[in-house]
Amino acid sequence: MTQLDERDAAPGPAAPRRDPVRLLTVLVAVAALAALVLGVLWAFTATDDSLELARTRDVVLVDARQAAINLNTLDSADVEPGLDLWEQSSTGGLLEEFRANRAEYAGLVTQSGRSTTASVADAAVAELDLRAGVARVVVGVDVQVTVPDEDPVLLRQRLQIEMTRTEQGWKASRADVVR
Repeated sequence: MTQLDERDAAPGPAAPRRDPVRLLTVLVAVAALAALVLGVLWAFTATDDSLELARTRDVVLVDARQAAINLNTLDSADVEPGLDLWEQSSTGGLLEEFRANRAEYAGLVTQSGRSTTASVADAAVAELDLRAGVARVVVGVDVQVTVPDEDPVLLRQRLQIEMTRTEQGWKASRADVVR
């Protein structure tokens, strides 16, 4: 027999034996560590104020978009429901202004025969103060203006709407055209 054959035939050190109990112990330790890490991450996420801020921002954005549509849509043939929407969409000084001038607005719109229909092109919450219950939203609004015997005209405008939290939800408390 050659030297090479003798080495192959000779018993060598046995391959290390894997102990199933040791392997199971390591797996349990890894699983426990993973559960601990995931639990801590979940606890941080569940108590994170940014989630409440994000949810509120989404609600404010939806309400501001609807307010922009409501405040820029008015049918001269049926003014009262449109003015009701103005009041339902507003609060504070803006609501007071609408109530104080409602009859004048109704007369002007009815007399002119001018109707408007608004749609929101885009909107973004620029500021949100949860404690104060106030948000500032910039809204791009397309307003189609229809006057009898004339072609409709599309007006594009940017509004800055101040939204205020009320018991009925977020409502417009101020609206300004941004130039």
